[in-house]
Amino acid sequence: MLKDLILTPYAPNLVESTRSIGYSFETALADIIDNSISNFANRVDVKFSSTDIPYIAVIDNGIGMSTAELEKAMRYGSSSSLEERGETDLGRFGLGLKMASMSQCRKLTVISKQRGEFSAATWDLDYIHQTEDWSLKRYTQDEIAKIKFSSTLKTYDSGTIVLWEELDRISESPKDFDKEFNEKLNFADKHLALVFHRFLENKLSKQHFELFFNNRKVEPIDPYLLSNRATQQLEEETLFIDQIPIKITPYITPYISKLSAKERQMLNEYKDLNLKQGLYIYRNNRLIIWGKWFRLLTDGELKRLAKIRIDLPNKIDTYWTIDVKKSSAQIPSMIKEQLKQIVLRVVGKSERVYRYRGRKVTQDSYQHIWNKIDNREKMQYLVNRDIPIFKALQESLNDEQYKLLDGFVKSIEDNFPYSAVYYDLAQDEQFEDKILEIEQVYEIAKNTLDMLATSKDEQMIQLKMLSSVDMFQKYQEVIRMLEEELSDGN
Repeated sequence: MLKDLILTPYAPNLVESTRSIGYSFETALADIIDNSISNFANRVDVKFSSTDIPYIAVIDNGIGMSTAELEKAMRYGSSSSLEERGETDLGRFGLGLKMASMSQCRKLTVISKQRGEFSAATWDLDYIHQTEDWSLKRYTQDEIAKIKFSSTLKTYDSGTIVLWEELDRISESPKDFDKEFNEKLNFADKHLALVFHRFLENKLSKQHFELFFNNRKVEPIDPYLLSNRATQQLEEETLFIDQIPIKITPYITPYISKLSAKERQMLNEYKDLNLKQGLYIYRNNRLIIWGKWFRLLTDGELKRLAKIRIDLPNKIDTYWTIDVKKSSAQIPSMIKEQLKQIVLRVVGKSERVYRYRGRKVTQDSYQHIWNKIDNREKMQYLVNRDIPIFKALQESLNDEQYKLLDGFVKSIEDNFPYSAVYYDLAQDEQFEDKILEIEQVYEIAKNTLDMLATSKDEQMIQLKMLSSVDMFQKYQEVIRMLEEELSDGN
């Protein structure tokens, strides 16, 4: 048997390919700050400039690294995802520092100070291409002193600087660089304020740190609006995987009328962060995914008040298939049904908060397109969202399209011409009871059945429901036409 052949990956090609793993600018920056938190920093400064020689530097006052530790940290795959990590470790694969950085720049330099000793190393992609090898640049003490920001560490007992240069992924066009650089930094500012909000706001936590963008302090963004008295924190529940607890904390956030002008302004300012209803999943207090139901529910309008915080320890990453970017995950099958039941209970409470159900005045066997509602002793006419036509339309839309539909229907309800109708009736005006052609009503009914059911048996069931809607009571010939069609071949 021949001796094993050790095939070392060709450095230029591998590094170039890992640059496209899918990091966005803000997720890459968050990955760097993860390392600062894991190294017990209580201050992190993000320094940046788009002029002259553009750069981004993340400077922390953590425990720093020795020369040997730095060289290990610069190695691709420096730690295994299978290793048991410390409770405060935010790392995953030992790839974040390198892959996150190189996804945004061609030159990564790390300077660190520990016990008064400085060390530094650089991955330079152009140099890797030149040498055609895993050539890590290292520096003498005199050379380190000349690297940008290295003097900052002189004021710290220990700490680390991660410096990005040759930022080739910021913009495809040099003329747009400044604009896109500033846009990316502005969004990253908000992204980090949300992702690390629990670290930034809890001053009593051992992991509390302060974050600065070019010397401006970043304030945390609380997605639950806990400072608002109308926010309801429901009872915490616990699920288990391999006897490891996962804490579930539901919140019902205030309806818009309960928000202050400042809170409404804040939500509008941060609307690009997608702070909507859904699961908010944290890994060691660091927010990784938010505003999604993971198909546990369809994302309808009434669920907008429910936000469910899920706290994961890093010991069960494999079950959640958390990726290297820490920006995606999947709910483990063994707890999916339990989690769904929790979500359904919370959403039920959210709906009761959101929608006051006035007393329905009309009591008969028909479904009315307009429901007359006694709402706190005042009459309203609201569109019946339970009729088959509305349900069929709702199921054909995505979340954003449904929001537009719901907004349109609400505007119709809010502008119902009560006074005009009352006046016309008082004047004995004659109303046209049927304004649609038979062909139009038939098309509406047929499209509704096709959307709600596929088999003829299922469509027949839906047709019976459709026939109870007051609109189709006026067009019985359409119901008979469809009954005949569905009966053929049975």
